[in-house]
Amino acid sequence: MLTKILLTILVIAGAWFLLMKRQRQIVPPATNISTKRLNEPLWRRYLLTGVFVVLGLSVLSYSVWYWRDQHKIVTVKIVSPNADNNGEYRVRKGDISDSKMVTLDGIHIRFSTQERLAIIETD
Repeated sequence: MLTKILLTILVIAGAWFLLMKRQRQIVPPATNISTKRLNEPLWRRYLLTGVFVVLGLSVLSYSVWYWRDQHKIVTVKIVSPNADNNGEYRVRKGDISDSKMVTLDGIHIRFSTQERLAIIETD
């Protein structure tokens, strides 16, 4: 969800930047563009570029962190109150959902609402 919000902000800022640049080009160009560019303060010249770089790096780092977290291998212990056969499976964290999971061996396991899951993270 955070990735979608940051990506939306990035697109809006990019569109705003392009519109501002286009409005500046509509105005007749000055005789010497380099002196006009040098008269602008440094923070104004590099602020938008810095914002895009920081926003891009944060979206990239969050995406990499989320991907690594979802591919982390955990041990899942299924505890059933009605049966004595409690199972223990190795699963990727992203493959666990509300009512089923897929083990590393490719076995699809569905569990009822009465069963409890104990997730043990292994390093």
